[in-house]
Amino acid sequence: MGGDFLVRLSNFLDNINEWTGRIFSWLIVPLAVVIIIEFITRALNVPKIWTFESSNFIFGAHFMLVAGYGLLYGSHVRIDLFTSRLSQKTQAVISIICYLILFFPFMLVWFYYGWGYFYSSWSTLEKSMSFWGPTLYPIKFVIPLAAIFLILQGLSEVIKSIVTIHILSELSKEEFE
Repeated sequence: MGGDFLVRLSNFLDNINEWTGRIFSWLIVPLAVVIIIEFITRALNVPKIWTFESSNFIFGAHFMLVAGYGLLYGSHVRIDLFTSRLSQKTQAVISIICYLILFFPFMLVWFYYGWGYFYSSWSTLEKSMSFWGPTLYPIKFVIPLAAIFLILQGLSEVIKSIVTIHILSELSKEEFE
């Protein structure tokens, strides 16, 4: 029963990042439109008041909001040079240790400071210093939101490692009985 609950919880967390990845990957469309507009305005030597800044905002949001999706599909950099030769159980244990010692503390710091950065911007209704002068707190909210998506996916990865250890332990017990 406990293992079944963990698998369902892991699947639920995976689905959150699966859907956020699918939804926020569509930010590439407005990004492409803005870049095309910037290219045309640059070619025609027309003043480009908002295109550069908005393309940075959209790209930053796209990059950060699909980070949990990237972790789900293993697209983040991993150095498996040392662990690839180890057993699956040992790899799972090392994965849990690395998530607990390295990943989660960094994510909590990222969330803490990202939230402060967003809150400071929101409380003062900060605007960009550019001529266009857009409000900045919506884009700064992406920072703690991305940290939340990564924390959720990190929890899912730890749960998967725990389930792997549990299954391999059960299999080794059956083998010796």
